[in-house]
Amino acid sequence: MHPLVRGFLDLLYPPRCEACGRLGEAPICEECLAQIELVEAPVCRVCGEPFDPLAQAAPTCLRCRSGRRAFTRARAAAYYAGPLVQAIYRFKYYGQMVLGRPLGRLMVEALERGPAAELEVEKVDLVCPVPLHPSRLRERGFNQSALLAEEVAEARSLPVRPLLARVRPTLPQVDLPPSSRRANVHNAFAPRLQEEIAGKRVLLVDDLFTTGATLTECARALRRGEAAEVKVLTLARPLPQWRRPGADLRAAASNQ
Repeated sequence: MHPLVRGFLDLLYPPRCEACGRLGEAPICEECLAQIELVEAPVCRVCGEPFDPLAQAAPTCLRCRSGRRAFTRARAAAYYAGPLVQAIYRFKYYGQMVLGRPLGRLMVEALERGPAAELEVEKVDLVCPVPLHPSRLRERGFNQSALLAEEVAEARSLPVRPLLARVRPTLPQVDLPPSSRRANVHNAFAPRLQEEIAGKRVLLVDDLFTTGATLTECARALRRGEAAEVKVLTLARPLPQWRRPGADLRAAASNQ
């Protein structure tokens, strides 16, 4: 874009932080970045569910102990709370693709320390984003998971490949109760480029890990394509129950 045109647009629409709305050049201002809380240990060694550090917990959560996961390990960079909620919302639903780089950098930085470092990305062969259905992609215009995957892949000098296809449209998971999410995405994904999947160790990338239903279905599809291993990295995950408002009151009531 010509500098004069860019200057004129900045006068009409001054650049703002996409999380708080403050005027500024950066898509996310320093104040908002400082409020984003990274996920810290201890976490479930399989799915990355954060544990209360004051509680005595097994190294694996109850859900992972009760059944085998399609992925070997999943980790999230930060908690879906504070300024990150608005940033992700603006990124996904308002087409603010400029957020892809700073949000992707959060994921890259998380791989250097803390629980996400346990993914051992240096042992990964390929990075794969969770795909959108073609109808949703046309509606949105871009795949936010693909932009995040590109940032991670570039930082780690890894190829990013569209190894999965979304073969049927699904309802947005955010609109469904947790009990319905698994059925919503059941068999919604299929492997593609199988010659590139077979025998490979794949890092699956998405923006959110909530119940893990979507990521589990994607991992199953990759395993059907004969991937040797599937690991998961997401930008965010919700606060665990013990961190949410009223958790202390619930715990006290349950102990009476």
